[in-house]
Amino acid sequence: QIYTNPSARTWVSNPPPSNASEIKAFYTSLPNFASTSLIPLPALAKELGLKTVYVKAETSRLGLPSFKLLGVSWAIRQAIIQRASLSPFASLSDLRAAVTKHGIRLCAATDGNHGRAVARMSSLLGVKEVKIFVPKGLDESIVKSIEGEAEGVEVLVVEGCYDDSVRVAHRWGEENEGGMLIEGTAFEGYEDVPKWTVQGYRSILYEIDSQLEGQVPDLVVAPVGVGSLAQAIVTHYKAPKPLTSSSSLSLKSNTSLTTSSNPTILTVEPLTAASLHASLHAGTSLTITTSPTIMTGLECGTISTVAWPILKEGVDVSVAVGDGEVHDAVEELETYGVQAGPCGAAALAGLRGVVGRCRGNGRAREVLGLGEEGVVVLICTEGRRAYVVP
Repeated sequence: QIYTNPSARTWVSNPPPSNASEIKAFYTSLPNFASTSLIPLPALAKELGLKTVYVKAETSRLGLPSFKLLGVSWAIRQAIIQRASLSPFASLSDLRAAVTKHGIRLCAATDGNHGRAVARMSSLLGVKEVKIFVPKGLDESIVKSIEGEAEGVEVLVVEGCYDDSVRVAHRWGEENEGGMLIEGTAFEGYEDVPKWTVQGYRSILYEIDSQLEGQVPDLVVAPVGVGSLAQAIVTHYKAPKPLTSSSSLSLKSNTSLTTSSNPTILTVEPLTAASLHASLHAGTSLTITTSPTIMTGLECGTISTVAWPILKEGVDVSVAVGDGEVHDAVEELETYGVQAGPCGAAALAGLRGVVGRCRGNGRAREVLGLGEEGVVVLICTEGRRAYVVP
């Protein structure tokens, strides 16, 4: 079943002041920083009767096969600055010195890419102890990829689901001296780090603005786990129109590109873990029981508390897809040279899912607010990895 919210077309977000230049300066100090590609999918666009469909391929970012290090690195930086009372212009060397001086130890809960990003950042900053809590049943290859990022990283299995892992990680961070919880999901009493994570994710959207040379997409499709990436997307594209316009934006700009006609935002989740989809239908944030999916990073039962109010108002369309649909999308993206994992292919599966559930391109374009000149951007969040083919 497709969820639609017609009022989202005119809803306006209230984004914090842009710090894009500050974030860009930090990212360029990290090893392997480069923009990711925006790749056209011409055959798909022709099939759907659209002008252009692009995929933003976050299949390799800062040396890792996902977008997660963008949010994690910025959040860790800001958290260390806050705890150590550092200058807002602190360098990597300053951060390393603060880690040593204050005995900072990191912890996180994860079902894959987030934990690996925390482990990678700990290596860059010289953090001596890192605890990564994972739900029981997580694929052993994912566990090994996290442990292999740095010495001092320990992966601990928690009985239960991802939400249970978050609770255990939070307790560890609170009870251990120097402990610092790094999570992308917010809950009561824990909001700063998730907000910084969202700030980091917005850099993806600044890049898209630059790559589209000022053109605003008509539809942006994003996978949803706890909702922080979707929060960044909705906040960015539903922002008020600036007083002055620009034909081209990049991370060097301090202005977000918006128009009076907001893009449609389509969110995509696994059928077995569609917490946002269920919450949107209910009109209130729900915690649901999840079950395994090849979209491991999207198997989250609760939406971030800071993301929910924004997604409730700003998401235009929501759909849930099955593992088979996502596997087909993985293979389709491969024909374009995009090596996506299941989470990364979810956006394409969601777009095709709406078309299929609407029983045709015409009705789907109506639901998604697209004309024949429509421009679509799919956010691919994960590079290729091993999984059990459904």
